[in-house]
Amino acid sequence: MRVRGYAPGTPCWAELVSPDPARAERFYGDLFGWSRNDDGHFTLGGRAAAGLRAGRPDRNAAWMISISTDDPAGTAEAVVRSGGAVRVAPASVRDLGTAAVLADPGGALFGTWLRSRFGGAQVSFEPGAICWYELATHDLDRTGAFYKEVFGWHTVEADSEGQPYFELHHHNDTVGGLVPIDVRFPPGVPDHWTVCFMVENAAAACERATELGGSVARGVEPASAGFYARLADPTGGHFAVIEFTEDWML
Repeated sequence: MRVRGYAPGTPCWAELVSPDPARAERFYGDLFGWSRNDDGHFTLGGRAAAGLRAGRPDRNAAWMISISTDDPAGTAEAVVRSGGAVRVAPASVRDLGTAAVLADPGGALFGTWLRSRFGGAQVSFEPGAICWYELATHDLDRTGAFYKEVFGWHTVEADSEGQPYFELHHHNDTVGGLVPIDVRFPPGVPDHWTVCFMVENAAAACERATELGGSVARGVEPASAGFYARLADPTGGHFAVIEFTEDWML
């Protein structure tokens, strides 16, 4: 599905920060059929699907989401006022837009993006494209209050195959998921955002990722919309894949 724009307060982009961009490019290119364009973005069928940039060589890769804003400085101030922190102040990224790196009160990193020439992901909800963003937290109440204050999001309990799960809503749109971290992760895992990609077959994606040098962090399991698995690329970046059922897609 082609995406033409993002309202302020909605997730618009995800970028992999990797210590080995060349290796990451090979992995995701083979797994999702991505190429690279002149801006350095991963593309799917010629449309920008996700970002890639070099990170510190002594750190594992990590995926970071970005949320659209029409006031980067004001959003950064709201983050601090609501108990979060500014890690990288808003700054121009060539002629593409203005980016900042922020943290919520639980320490989960996320970015903000003010578009200039580039608006964000140009494709969604097709195999190889981003289809969901999910936040895992130790403190549902504090985290929910933070994102409500900063972006106007509200939390709605969702059907989750017997496990507690919540959706984050912005006005009438669902912008992501919210899960208690102890439900899905072992002790010691910090609060974090996960980027989820649509695949035709979750089991086959897990097998292919392993063949390409990645790993399966959590095998395929049923979810309300289909089947879900968590993977890691060869440079350490964790992400999820979702296989939607036909009934859910209708």
